[in-house]
Amino acid sequence: MMSLRKWFKPLLLTTVAPIFIVLAILPFREWLTTTDIVMLQLLWVAWVAVRQNATLAALTTLVSVACTDWFFVLPYFTFHIEKIEYLVTFVVMLLVGLMISKLAGELSKNIRDTQVHANNTRCLYELAKLLNGLDDINAQRKVFTTAIENHLGITLNWQENNEAGGEFFNVDQNTLWGGFTTQDQLSPEKRAFINTALSLLYQVHENTSLRNQSASMQVQAELERAKNALLRSLSHDLRTPLTTIMGASSMLADENIELSKALITEQARNIYDQSEILNQHFNKVMELSRVNKIGEQLVWQTIDVHTLVTEAKGRRQQQLSDFNLELIIDKAANCLGDITLLEIALANIFENAARYGDGVATVDFNIEQVNNKSNYKILVKNNIVTKQNSADEGVGLGSVICDVVAQFHHGEFSLSIDEQTQIATAILSWSDKND
Repeated sequence: MMSLRKWFKPLLLTTVAPIFIVLAILPFREWLTTTDIVMLQLLWVAWVAVRQNATLAALTTLVSVACTDWFFVLPYFTFHIEKIEYLVTFVVMLLVGLMISKLAGELSKNIRDTQVHANNTRCLYELAKLLNGLDDINAQRKVFTTAIENHLGITLNWQENNEAGGEFFNVDQNTLWGGFTTQDQLSPEKRAFINTALSLLYQVHENTSLRNQSASMQVQAELERAKNALLRSLSHDLRTPLTTIMGASSMLADENIELSKALITEQARNIYDQSEILNQHFNKVMELSRVNKIGEQLVWQTIDVHTLVTEAKGRRQQQLSDFNLELIIDKAANCLGDITLLEIALANIFENAARYGDGVATVDFNIEQVNNKSNYKILVKNNIVTKQNSADEGVGLGSVICDVVAQFHHGEFSLSIDEQTQIATAILSWSDKND
């Protein structure tokens, strides 16, 4: 059955159709010349050549010549030719038909080649857009495999090497990079297309690696900046407590100075208060060290924002026992990030707000979708009651910790104070996709 279907169309075009044409014009045989009939037959030959291929057109030409001789040349219904001019006509008809077949066949082939190249170019263009929109190499390979399989109608499998057998495609014989294997029989054109697409994939891989390296270098630079800020903060914040402790202790230790009981108590209290400040500084340094360690293995996860704020306040339960938060957050609000780092950052923001504010702060959460990327922003606002004096209180490290957490999330941290309204605004912003 399949064999009959395969030969039905060629038989119809090359044999049945020419016979049908001559039978259609047979009643007008007395009014038409041989040249007229030849021209009508060549019209069909040209149509077959343009629509099909040169081989079918050549067979159509031979059948048309035979039909013309059989039905329209005396003696009728024989292949005998009495006049030499008929022989010339048939030879010319055969040559013209074959020439038309050849030219139309070349034209059809060029058209098909152009269409194939256009389809391949369109596929590569769409593939490049899809690949450049992905940062994960495995996702890029998956998209590549799907696109090539749909375009060529084959099956591809990613392999680290060619142990599976079959045709193996990779870039510049780079076996360390891996490649694709297929068990399908491929034409030279398909092989060339796969190699071209594979070069595109390799370039995208390289660009992704360069972007990741650039992002890593940027993070390292930001970390260096944070470390420098830490050193400046430490040198500034530790100087005054140490000076006070040294002065008070030397006064108490000097046997030549007579001190009253009240003065001794005052100096002892100064030593204790400044020691407490130093203890806070060292706690911040330890927390910053923990943040850096966690940030080296950042874990992205879905976080309930209400839970995030509650847990962050719980980290400073003693300092924030009388501190109230007014949440302007949708109960269903979620974000992506490392929950431990974000809790630490928010805890430091709340601690500063409690230390210098009136005991109340508002917390707002915003999310914005831009180019398939979610941008998150947490805003904490509070009224300023006590002016910040980092030399005495040493809260600069809290801001440094928030900044480091933001940098690990490829985001930003900012703290601003409106001098007119005396409202402090801390903003922690980041996104769920970064180059």
